[in-house]
Parts: sequence; structure tokens; C-alpha cells
Amino acid sequence: MHLKSKKLPVRLNRDERRQQTLEALRESALREFARFGVAGTSAERIAEAAGFTRGAFYANFDNKQSLLLELISERMAAEQTSWLELTESGLELDALLETLNERSLRFDPEGLWAMISAETYLYALRDPAFAEQYVAYHETTRSTFSHIIGNLFARAGKRSPVPLDDLCDAFLALSRSVRLPKSGAIGTVPQPMPPMLLITLLRGVIAIAPSID
Repeated sequence: MHLKSKKLPVRLNRDERRQQTLEALRESALREFARFGVAGTSAERIAEAAGFTRGAFYANFDNKQSLLLELISERMAAEQTSWLELTESGLELDALLETLNERSLRFDPEGLWAMISAETYLYALRDPAFAEQYVAYHETTRSTFSHIIGNLFARAGKRSPVPLDDLCDAFLALSRSVRLPKSGAIGTVPQPMPPMLLITLLRGVIAIAPSID
């Protein structure tokens, strides 16, 4: 009779261990920023929540601000590219708006990114040094959304009734808005505005927009 062989734990090489540490710290940072805000989150808190020391954090990141911008820039850039490609596809306008709604639901089912976006924006308003770094991210995001919303108007044969940048700022502000939990709802967290609300508002703006001459 043969004894069953036990599987030995897989030994990671140095690069694999570092990548594993990076991912754990990044995931921890997302949760901490959403829960405690930027000001209330420290490198120590992020590292401890991930099961590492403060030194592990600074071995991989300069500071919490640079990590925050890295996280939101990577995540939003990838998603915005997909949204832009959708608006340039052959989908009819109604189907396109419905697809954007479904994709938005998959993008942030827990409302984590809405919380982080709101906290990051407020932190930039209060910290001039961080604002200098944040403004580049904001301008890139607004530019991309200008293309996305502009494509939707063009698909409908309409033009925006207000400057497109102003309209984009308004929708970006709504996208990072959150609702307080209902009274007596213990243990719940603030919820983001539902994507369908934003899509409905966008449909309304497109409906009243003047036609392209």
C-alpha cells in the first residue's frame, strides 16, 4: 500500500513574492481609502491591514498619495477606454445606453470606487500639493468623458445644449456622489448613485438637445 503523497507548498521566487505583496497592499489600500478617507488612512494602516510592516509599504510605494493616484488612474483608464470603444461601435443609441448601464453596474457593484473617487476629490480640494498631481488625472478623465458623451450626442444627431466640459463635470460629480444609509440600517455603507439614474438623466439631456444643423 502506498502512502498518499503530500503536496509541498509552492515556493515563490523573489519577483513573484514582490508581486504578491504589491497586490495585497493595493487591495488593502482600496478598502482603507474607501472606509477611512485619504486623510484618515496611513501607510501603516494599509500595511497592517494587508498583513505587512510599514517597511513593506515604503519598499514598494513612495507615499499613500502616489499609490492612490496610481490605483484610480489605472482602474479608470482601462474602464474609460472600454466605454469609449462602445460609443464608437455600431450599437443603436438605446442599446448602447443600456450596455453602458450594465457595464457600470459590473464596474462598481459595491460602490467602492464611488467612495474612493469622492474622497480623492475632497482631498484634492483640501491639499494644494496633492491637487497639483490630481488635476492631471482629472483633466484626462474629463477629456475622455467629453469624447464619450460627445459620441452619444453625435449618434443621436444632436449637440450638447451646454459646453461639453461643463456637462462632463456635472456627470462626474454625480458619479462620485453617495447616499447615506437609511435610518436604522445598522452595518450598511453609503451607496453610490445607480448608473441607471445617470443614464436616464443623459437620455433627458439628449432628448432636449438641439439637432445638428
